[in-house]
Amino acid sequence: MFRVNQVKNNLLDGASIAEELYTTPQDGENFFQSLDKPEKEPSKLAPRNTFIRAGVLTTVRGSAYMEYGNTKVLAIVSPPKEQIRASARRMNMGVLSCYVNFTAFATGDLESVPERERHLSGMLTKAMEPVVCRTEFLNFQLDIRVLILDDDGCLLSTAINCCGVALVECGISTYDLITASTACIYREHVFLNPSAKMEELLWKHRSGTGTDSDSRDNTNNKSVHEHGLIITASLDTFEQIAQCQQCGYLSPATYVKLLDYTLAINKSLRQLVKGVLTARVREQHELDLREKTESALEDQRLAEVIERLKLRGLDDFIHSNIKEDPFVKRQ
Repeated sequence: MFRVNQVKNNLLDGASIAEELYTTPQDGENFFQSLDKPEKEPSKLAPRNTFIRAGVLTTVRGSAYMEYGNTKVLAIVSPPKEQIRASARRMNMGVLSCYVNFTAFATGDLESVPERERHLSGMLTKAMEPVVCRTEFLNFQLDIRVLILDDDGCLLSTAINCCGVALVECGISTYDLITASTACIYREHVFLNPSAKMEELLWKHRSGTGTDSDSRDNTNNKSVHEHGLIITASLDTFEQIAQCQQCGYLSPATYVKLLDYTLAINKSLRQLVKGVLTARVREQHELDLREKTESALEDQRLAEVIERLKLRGLDDFIHSNIKEDPFVKRQ
């Protein structure tokens, strides 16, 4: 029976498999054979089933929630705060800090959580720094906090997408909308938006304990099969790449191919994010109009009360607004 347990993994952004779960290389072979293998050249470049909601928390200025398949992420952005002891090196630009935390039910191995959180926080900070206009809040620090509710692969790319929506919701100036996606290749099969189990299998292969068929092929062909993962965050308006993480063995041609796949998925995600933000602006506009109408009605009611007070006088006005209780008998 194949089980997943999250342990230390500095290479991939997903979970990793505990060593005792793969008792023999045949276990990895059986798992790979049980997968629904995609085509070697994917024809449909589309993201997973995606749900994004901006402004999910009313206690903070900027927040967003995203479900990317079974991966669930919550991002919170606080307004910039002044740095008390800012070094001269940072005076000409604001500081961006990202913090990633796992919920207690999001991982099975709590011992590896601190190291995974530090690793993801560093990669997320590198991806978000090119997006934020840090020259507009000199000597200030902007904090972005991400809470991982569930991890089913594409964790880093989902966090980047969610943080981009939260930044816009908070009103932070950005150069463009940032979107990110993940793709990997294993035994000549390209997996777009791989699951956590597929990422774990890649990590296991990279650690030197591949499947039996891989070992036989490597012995016969005296070559190593391409296997690796790439995470790309891009700014489509300027056609720039904000961050690109790659691990594993990839040839230059395969690297470019996976990069093109992720950029195509990023464009699809960008349209989805634009639709979510447009709906959010429309919703906020309708809410402002409703509040403005209610405020106008309240002002009108107060004006009528003041006019009645001027005409009747204070005593008559008070007596006219006193109502007797019908259930109380008069003495």
